[in-house]
Amino acid sequence: MSASSDVNTQNFLDAVAAALQQDDDIEELIKQAAVPYDEAESLADLIQSLQAAFAPIEPTARFTEDLEAQLMNTRRGMVTRVRQMPARVHIAALLAVAAGFGLIVRRRIMGSAMTQDISEEPIAI
Repeated sequence: MSASSDVNTQNFLDAVAAALQQDDDIEELIKQAAVPYDEAESLADLIQSLQAAFAPIEPTARFTEDLEAQLMNTRRGMVTRVRQMPARVHIAALLAVAAGFGLIVRRRIMGSAMTQDISEEPIAI
């Protein structure tokens, strides 16, 4: 391929992509293309297939916030990170705190009755 045909092909591809983004008809572009008709038609079909396959999606709010924090080189606060954790993590943390608090209270209340004095016994050698 010569340089002029490469430029013509690139111009055609740009025109088809722009027309598809604006929902315009591309048949006239294919007929008026400076590239062979069969090639222009196959390239237009390929671009249409790619456009259909890669539909735009809206990013989630969390992704947007994380990306902004990374780009701006800022850190999220502890409260924000804790709030974004799943509910099962919150429940597990509350159960762990309650169990620890229960063990501390039990030790304080029954501490004097449960203390064990360790006595040393001589070992025969």
